Amino acid sequence: MSAQSPFPTDAQLKKPVCVFCGSSPGKLPLFVEASQSVGEALARANIPLVYGGGRRGIMGVVSQAALAAGGYVRGIVPHALTGRAAEQIPTPEGSTPVPVSAAALKSQEGKGEEVVKDDEGEGRMTTEVVDSMHERKLKMAQLSTGGFIVLPGGYGTFEEALEMITWNQLGIHRLPIVILNIGNFYTHLYQQFLASVEAGFIASENLSLLRLVNLEEGDAEAANLDGSRASEWGPAAVKALDEWSFDDNVGYGLDWKKAGDLEKNGSCCPSPTPEAIFTTMRFTSPSVGQPTLPITKEVIPLLDLHAERLREAHAYFSKRDEGRWAEWVGDEALWDTVRGKLEEKEKEERGDWRVRVVVHPSGDVEVQVVPAPAGCGPFILLPSEGPSSSTRPLVLDPRSAKISTENQEELDLRLYKTTNRQMYDRAYERGATISPAHPEVLLHTRSHLLETTTSNIAIQIPTIGWMTPRLSKNETPFLNGVMRRYLLQQGVVKEGELRMEDFIRAKRQGWRVIGFNGLRGVWEAELI
Repeated sequence: MSAQSPFPTDAQLKKPVCVFCGSSPGKLPLFVEASQSVGEALARANIPLVYGGGRRGIMGVVSQAALAAGGYVRGIVPHALTGRAAEQIPTPEGSTPVPVSAAALKSQEGKGEEVVKDDEGEGRMTTEVVDSMHERKLKMAQLSTGGFIVLPGGYGTFEEALEMITWNQLGIHRLPIVILNIGNFYTHLYQQFLASVEAGFIASENLSLLRLVNLEEGDAEAANLDGSRASEWGPAAVKALDEWSFDDNVGYGLDWKKAGDLEKNGSCCPSPTPEAIFTTMRFTSPSVGQPTLPITKEVIPLLDLHAERLREAHAYFSKRDEGRWAEWVGDEALWDTVRGKLEEKEKEERGDWRVRVVVHPSGDVEVQVVPAPAGCGPFILLPSEGPSSSTRPLVLDPRSAKISTENQEELDLRLYKTTNRQMYDRAYERGATISPAHPEVLLHTRSHLLETTTSNIAIQIPTIGWMTPRLSKNETPFLNGVMRRYLLQQGVVKEGELRMEDFIRAKRQGWRVIGFNGLRGVWEAELI
């Protein structure tokens, strides 16, 4: 069964990251100061922290720093390390025991003073008590879909980090593992890895299963020991997570889907239930002088295809996460909710609206109605005969997607789209470094084109016509959007292999490229 995310769905958080570290503060003040920087940096990057739940030492420092900076924290504590040895408060004989919440069971792990403040966080810190150390580690791995950061620590920290590296090698997961060499603490451990390569026990390419982070490439030893630079360790960790990538030849590439004792999705750490599924549509009030009531389906472009796409996503996640999703609300009930919200808005103010319909695992339907983006233009159902004078800048993502290394959650996000859009937000940020014009960013593998950060695409190829990338769940996964469905049904575009060289040729020879989605319809791309 998938791990339920303990973090709020409305906070628009990025993937949680687990921090392995010591439950003691260590002898160098740098250990504490650098760990504080890590907690603060995670919070500022909107990355939830998962950790071992300790209230002392570096564990306490990193969690307290994240909370103080406005972040979200989840602690996982084995029962034997909590303040009470029983799951219930002792009561007078004959009376009913009173259950104790997991949050009330404080970890007694580690040495030194307690660092975590009970009044910090305003509900942003939660604690889960588990039965064993094995369950603790598994739970942390299940929740930490954003990867792992390793800070100084002892036997437990080493064991946790090495097992996660081993899982990368075996293909159980493919996640960033960032080891911060604070005070050169991990220099000798990394030298042991190098010695194992030299001795023939570790393949040289498998050193990339982890990343040792130093503050400088050159004189790393002095920089790592510099206490005045302690605040740089947190940003360095977040940067290493963001820049993480795997080569296709790294690890053993084992197929865990055939192992009967693992989850059906091929991982011991199953994909968490998505926060919600959604579709975005357009409603432009047909009238100017008076409300258009009642609102009918015909005034919303491609409404049936929007419902079809949501229904398909719901069916997939209901099967994948059995028991976690309520039954499909039904197309008519969905329309009733959309219509009710739009009619409320129409009575208040007529205008041009972006309508986002969100279906939550609980079965609740949320309809968000906000003004359409400035410069959005009218909804265009078909491409124009010739190039349009109104264009949107489009740049190629400087980073190739490595589909073969992605876990099931990432593949599902590409295919069905959920409210977790971290993958696309990061692509957008990379594209913004190429052009200040806030462009659309075209995602791709090393060889094939996929989609932009908001739209499906097509290229007008001479003698062929409009061609859109062929959808393949394992090789070229992307959303089969409502406009793509419509244009294929109408015979306006056809599926085919669109390769990187097709984009380069389009740019050089002036071929037209269009994007299309449920908000804008068809838009013309300006290749940058």
